[in-house]
Amino acid sequence: MVAILAVLTILGALAIDSVVLARSSRRASAVARPIPIGLPDPPRGLFVSRGHTWLRIADDGLLRVGIDELLSGALGTVDAVELPPPGTNLEKGDTLATLRVGRRTLGIPSPAAGRVLGGNGAALRDPRRISADPYGSWLVSLAARDPLAALTPLSIGEQAVAFLRRELDRLADFLTPAETPERVPVMADGGVPARGAAVRLDDAGWRAFGEAFVRPEEDRQ
Repeated sequence: MVAILAVLTILGALAIDSVVLARSSRRASAVARPIPIGLPDPPRGLFVSRGHTWLRIADDGLLRVGIDELLSGALGTVDAVELPPPGTNLEKGDTLATLRVGRRTLGIPSPAAGRVLGGNGAALRDPRRISADPYGSWLVSLAARDPLAALTPLSIGEQAVAFLRRELDRLADFLTPAETPERVPVMADGGVPARGAAVRLDDAGWRAFGEAFVRPEEDRQ
């Protein structure tokens, strides 16, 4: 009998320890340090727009269009994506894709005029690909009406790298004005924005983010 009581006591103690450890783990997850947006470094041969889309000339001569790593980092994990059907004719600035992150939605403007030939089925099935690999997960295949006119205003190579790194600084400044709520995370070490920081803005801040970074004034029609 004494042996049985001793075993039950040990099992009870182990159960209590398990509960305490589980609670500690949940608390640790709740206060886990935010992940910073990485220093932008777009691949060679890729053109970047001021609205944070990118274009690549595919082997078939068509343009593949996606979002760059800075926009992907600011949004965090994309939950859903909507794309126009094949055959849709777009003007520059028309909505190329609609991304949903949590309760937020963001229309991505087309960086060029042309006809949509198809969407990336893999990105539609698993939108998290856009967050995990923004340069490998294109959104739309586009037949540009005037490829030269489409590519001329865009940045490539070192110019694209410099542009994106300036934009990272601008994003950090945008997220940390005096009136910004503390819930919008910016990393303490150098003020680098945390992944998903934009979606934590209030409604007015979210609209301002879209106007400032996705539809800059000079790109609006």
